[in-house]
Amino acid sequence: MGTDPVAVDAIGAHLLQAKRIAFFGEDRALDVPPTHIMVADKTYHLGISDLSRIQLVKLGWADELLI
Repeated sequence: MGTDPVAVDAIGAHLLQAKRIAFFGEDRALDVPPTHIMVADKTYHLGISDLSRIQLVKLGWADELLI
């Protein structure tokens, strides 16, 4: 949940990649890279795609968090 849809997508893509690394045991590229996230940020200025600039607030249980 968030107010910036680009940031939400960027975090989602990061979580998906982390889950794929945990499953496959290696970093595998997605069949279709999520380039729409970067385009939404850099071309259309619709939000933030840089993970270092996204403020992430964790809610819920602390066990087995991916973030």
